[in-house]
Amino acid sequence: IGCSYGWFEKFAIKNECKEIIGIEPEEKLFYEAQREVPKARFKIGSALKINEKNKMFDQVVMFDVIEHIPKNTEMKALKEIRRVLKTGGKLIISTDYDWWLAKIMDPAWYFGHRHYSKENLKSMFSKNKFKIEQIEVRGRYFEMIGTILLYIFKWVFKSEIPFKKFFDAKKDQEFLKNKPGFVTIFVKATKV
Repeated sequence: IGCSYGWFEKFAIKNECKEIIGIEPEEKLFYEAQREVPKARFKIGSALKINEKNKMFDQVVMFDVIEHIPKNTEMKALKEIRRVLKTGGKLIISTDYDWWLAKIMDPAWYFGHRHYSKENLKSMFSKNKFKIEQIEVRGRYFEMIGTILLYIFKWVFKSEIPFKKFFDAKKDQEFLKNKPGFVTIFVKATKV
């Protein structure tokens, strides 16, 4: 959900996913995803309105999306995801973590970009009858610096950040090390 230009669908197909459907609300990104990943299917929709049958999916992923849906609609989104997941199906999300330094270093936070605590997410998932299997926070300083540079270069200079490969490698190291972070929270849950 919120597939953007299809980066995750491309990754999933490359890793032998049998079938994947990307859901994207923005038409421009929807068409770009179709061009980028012709082996995946894409549909226009959102976390609040998934145009699929009940109990359709084994797994739903939503990376860095929940903080972008309208404020106070998170419960509605989780209810809609629950509707399309099979019993025992998995939901995996990532979102910005509610830690003071992560927030003040996120330029979008000053304009209403939301960050979530473990307790907040646990409560939302529990109320929607999801059992959390794993919850962890990853990403550290390179993730924060990379985000700041992304905003500056994307919006001011209309270009990619310099040394992108270097920052991507450092960010990957931060996420993959078995070391707690403070930038991004990941939740893996099962529909019960």
